[in-house]
Amino acid sequence: MVAGGTVGCGSGSTCPPNSGLQCALVEKFEPAGKLMWADVYNAGPLGSAINQIRQTADGGYVAVGSTVDAQQNVGAMILKLDGDGNVQWQDDVGPAGADGAYFNAVEQTAGGGYVATGDDYTPTAGGAQTQVLLASFDANGGVRWQRGMATTSVNGAPNSGSTDASSIVSTSDGGFAIAGIWNSGSLSSGGGPRGALLLKFDAGGNLQWQQAYSGSVYCFDNGISETCTNIGAVAYSVLQTSDGGYVLAGDGDLELLDETPLVPWQAKTDSSGNLSWQHFYYQAASTGRPLSEYFATSAVEPANGFVNAGLTENYTAQRDEVYVASTDSSGLVGSCSDVQSATPLETVNPGLIAVAPALPVQVVGTSAASSPVTTFATTISTQKDC
Repeated sequence: MVAGGTVGCGSGSTCPPNSGLQCALVEKFEPAGKLMWADVYNAGPLGSAINQIRQTADGGYVAVGSTVDAQQNVGAMILKLDGDGNVQWQDDVGPAGADGAYFNAVEQTAGGGYVATGDDYTPTAGGAQTQVLLASFDANGGVRWQRGMATTSVNGAPNSGSTDASSIVSTSDGGFAIAGIWNSGSLSSGGGPRGALLLKFDAGGNLQWQQAYSGSVYCFDNGISETCTNIGAVAYSVLQTSDGGYVLAGDGDLELLDETPLVPWQAKTDSSGNLSWQHFYYQAASTGRPLSEYFATSAVEPANGFVNAGLTENYTAQRDEVYVASTDSSGLVGSCSDVQSATPLETVNPGLIAVAPALPVQVVGTSAASSPVTTFATTISTQKDC
């Protein structure tokens, strides 16, 4: 299964090609890659998109993403499909006026319900201030509860910090772990400590502990003036390991003499979120500079190792390519020189506080329509770096 969005030719009559509207898109393939069916869903008046889709215990699928209402406000969407792609139910959570929301990830719970995470946000002059959004649904789409986690104010002053939830995983104790990004915004300029974020909740959505992975201030000369920045990391994926710990994958700041580029990062924690190890995985261009790369997702391999997938650049051809790294249980790839010691990060308490989003919930009637998708053969070449 793959899912996302389509504008124009892949939308058919559901989202007319010249309308400019984006429709949520789901495609199902046979194991050998042959397309079985492709459906679009006009799930919002001014557009919709899916950020993640998962197979469910009943043979169907659950997808989450966002919708846009008639006032151009963005709301979080959860969509339950049967095995043929037909809509069984859809819930929209938010928006609340100009304040928007979206879901990035979803998990089916042991009881047959669902838990979804993402962000709800308030527009600001500089963009938007976001906070973690967590919502639970029963098997029929009824909302059980909503939870939020937000940064706190500093010395009584308004806080420009933000949090972002990218991934969620069910844990062995029946709860959930969420990974993402934390930016404290503790300085007047909006800077301050920042890093990857890991939150642990019980089955009822109550926070059990919180950890962030942040480094010290690093200063370098960029050729114009001395620049100082807080070192940190970004987590796009979280897994629980057999020992009860967690593996995070994403990006981390590499300290160079004149910049701090983000490079692929993987880290392992214990069951309380304390760092056990972390590594960088990056290649260099002919100039000696790191390629633009990141890990977008990860999975546990049968031998208790990990496989991480994301994006790299072909510097010579000036195009993007898929990047995959398979590691052992310690995050290593034999003697591969692309695996480097990560910039030292510390486990810190980000001090997030629980808030009650109370976003409005709307039950929406959406139907699937066939998408005029065609497939064609392509040739993929693989280059093994190490």
